[in-house]
Amino acid sequence: MSNPSFLSFDLAEAQQNTGFRLNTYSFLAEIFLQEPHLNRWPKQYQIINEQLKEMGEIPSFLNHILEGGSTIIEKVRQEFYDCFFVPRSERYVPPFESALRNYKPGVRKPFGALNSPEGNHVAQCYKALNFDSWELNIFAPLREIRLPDHIGFELAFMAMLCGAEYEAWKNDQLEYAQKWREMERRFLVEHLSQWISQFSQALQEIAPGFYADAAKVTEQWVLSDSEDLVQSIMG
Repeated sequence: MSNPSFLSFDLAEAQQNTGFRLNTYSFLAEIFLQEPHLNRWPKQYQIINEQLKEMGEIPSFLNHILEGGSTIIEKVRQEFYDCFFVPRSERYVPPFESALRNYKPGVRKPFGALNSPEGNHVAQCYKALNFDSWELNIFAPLREIRLPDHIGFELAFMAMLCGAEYEAWKNDQLEYAQKWREMERRFLVEHLSQWISQFSQALQEIAPGFYADAAKVTEQWVLSDSEDLVQSIMG
């Protein structure tokens, strides 16, 4: 999932690279927004492990797909619930920017309060571009959690922005493409890049497993993409 360079403005290359980014954000968003399923999880597991190897990291989820499809999916599904939906679980990590921005490991209350000003700003970003996170194809219980700054929603929002940029390149609309890219840069700099490392750290410390591995890959991608966008736009 290494990000190809897109610092030149060759239209075909820019379109291809933006399509790659769109697919990457969509793939990562799906991991955190949908309940694990036998039809898609093995491929997710394979890609995450391949990326960890490229990063020189050792996966913390060491089960093998060949262990048995239904058995292993039940394990991953339980991890999904415990990590993100059961606050009383010892493995719970709230997947929200508001809670993770000021993550303080080792204290009695390591997570911040929800509904922070940052979370409210995320909601304003969505509203400005008519992005309805609850209309996405998501795990049903997520529709009952009316918080905009969920990790999956923010990744899906980035996918939407990349999709708009992709269409602009496709239609030779250079000015519009650059405007969409600037919005991507701002959202990454102001939001995702500000808390993705804390999210990854918390999962690695509290709940090592598949989702900790996925968060580690997401962290590497978000920070790399943010840096590339800043270089691309700022020159």
